[in-house]
Amino acid sequence: MSVLALTLSLLLLQQPPTYRVDAQFVKVPVTVLDTEGKALLGLEKSDFRLFDEGESRPIENFVLDKSPVHVLFLLDASRSVQDEIQEIRWATLRFAQTFDRDDRIAVIGFSDTIEVLQDWTDDLDDVRKSLKKLKPGYRTALYDALSATTKERLQKLPGKKVIILLTDGLDNESNTSFREVMNQLIATNTVLYIVSRTKLIRDQVAEDDRVEFLNRVMKNVLKEEGSFVDAYFKVKETSMKQLAGANGGRVFFPDKLPALGQSYLQIARELKSQYVLTFRAPENAEKKFRRILVECLRDVGQVYYREIYLAP
Repeated sequence: MSVLALTLSLLLLQQPPTYRVDAQFVKVPVTVLDTEGKALLGLEKSDFRLFDEGESRPIENFVLDKSPVHVLFLLDASRSVQDEIQEIRWATLRFAQTFDRDDRIAVIGFSDTIEVLQDWTDDLDDVRKSLKKLKPGYRTALYDALSATTKERLQKLPGKKVIILLTDGLDNESNTSFREVMNQLIATNTVLYIVSRTKLIRDQVAEDDRVEFLNRVMKNVLKEEGSFVDAYFKVKETSMKQLAGANGGRVFFPDKLPALGQSYLQIARELKSQYVLTFRAPENAEKKFRRILVECLRDVGQVYYREIYLAP
């Protein structure tokens, strides 16, 4: 072999191999519940169909997701929760106890300000101590808190990441919009579960003198029947369902205070029983925020899945 040929061979051996990626894959977390609301295991890839903007897509990969998870507890500490602080602490700690040593937990409280009570940890004693620092504030900057925690705590994290939000959903202080929060959750692949207190506080809000005045305005001026409170809460609950549904989470509406803990435990069970479907995203898609439809071909109760993704 000539010196030139030998030199070229050595150079080629030293260069790392290169690969051309023709398409990017989209991961779709899917939770399947039976008719009694329990997570349904034992399903296979052939039990599902997936559509991207109405077009059928082959499912490239299918697994039961047992990977470690980063769980961020985002706790509404506005003035309306001051009588429930102890129950919130207990429910959150009980939820944290269900996770594995490979998982990581953070705790953040918010009202009109945001306070990091505990950064990422796998130590339950850290979580327990942090919850003692949760104090009621005043107003509710819900969207600001979701935006800040997504960008500052979750955006750069790899793998599975989840926000567990406890709130009444009545944002009255934020500068961040609903659409901005939605886009951030989608872009960072952050799953949002919400435990909503709307049913717990509805009667209390309805008794407010200002609400009675607004009911009279609806009836006498706007000529609309019904309750202002019902209309107002319907809008807020719809917004929460849209935020949670974007990446495969959902909203729980406990009607009694002790049911907060039951909602948390249900979320924990679902997180450890999720499937992940993977499909190829279309190349050079004109529409960037794209809608997904997942169908389960088995006779089941409910199917929750990521509904929107950001095309590459």
